[in-house]
Amino acid sequence: MIADFVLTRASALRTGLILALAGPLTAVAADVLALTPAQKKNLGVEIAPLSAAAASPALTYPARVTLPPASLRVVAAAGDALVTRLHVQPGDTVRRGAPLVTVAMPALAEAQNQLTQAQLRARLAAETEARDQKLFAEGLIAESRLRATQSAAASARADLAAARAARALLGAGNAAGSALTLVAPIAGVITESAAEPGQRVDAGTVLFKVADLSKLALEIPLSTTQSRQVAAGQRVSVVDSAATGRITALLPQLTAAQSVVARASLADPQNLLRPGQSVQVAIAGTHAAESLTVPAGALVWKGEASYVFVDTAKGLVPTAVRVLRRNATAAEVSGLAPGSRVAVRGVAALKAQWAGE
Repeated sequence: MIADFVLTRASALRTGLILALAGPLTAVAADVLALTPAQKKNLGVEIAPLSAAAASPALTYPARVTLPPASLRVVAAAGDALVTRLHVQPGDTVRRGAPLVTVAMPALAEAQNQLTQAQLRARLAAETEARDQKLFAEGLIAESRLRATQSAAASARADLAAARAARALLGAGNAAGSALTLVAPIAGVITESAAEPGQRVDAGTVLFKVADLSKLALEIPLSTTQSRQVAAGQRVSVVDSAATGRITALLPQLTAAQSVVARASLADPQNLLRPGQSVQVAIAGTHAAESLTVPAGALVWKGEASYVFVDTAKGLVPTAVRVLRRNATAAEVSGLAPGSRVAVRGVAALKAQWAGE
């Protein structure tokens, strides 16, 4: 009984403190807080209207610009070689087929010689095959001779294919003896160079990386709650930029920071963004007909349910809303009519009075 008295006394003191700050409240129906303008001011309550223009909001999130694999190409030495000349350096813009580096490759001359010989043998075998087919049609040679000629021609064609493959393995480009000038496989920007004149490189050594910066991507780290509010196909735009794109996937695994990474395509018509750049992106909502944006601080929670205090003629009414999406500063909610006026400041004091604390 003494304990009940102490708890009742403490509760009364807390209630009295709020009443002293806000002034006497008018008794109204349950879950309606009738406050005078002076009481709202004393509690720090600020009311703001929600307009229909806030429908279909685009909440902002931090993101990082990345380079998708399809936009990057590498130029490598296909055999042991000596770098003799560099035609470009990092930062240069190149067209497809532009010369990048010239190397001296001893194996190139041998491969080119074998290819030339294979081409000559294949041409001679093809001519012999055509002649014998004509002679056989005229009955001047036996069928066995024709078959032998056809077999020789097929063998020559196979040797030519092998010689072409061996030459191709040494790299595409402009060849002159043992010198090979490697060219850009795509139009883009040189992002990396690992070659120096006079340097000896082994087969497989990457000499240049060429990136098509017109086709970028975004990685957007989201909390697990935020990730449930984002889906493939939603439109993404970079804040203070003309760059736009769409969500392409949400990675199934969490990062070390326990975030879900959303990937998005990105087109940058102004060419202002660079891989690795940190940006703010806006993800458009998918509930344009039913949603409004409220400040994150306007939300109060009672158990698992979310509420906002709507200003009406009778007073401030706690109104249940459904949170569709939210970030650190704003939330997209449904359950409110366009034009509703809600409390955006002093919400903690209102919740305390609503809960009877």
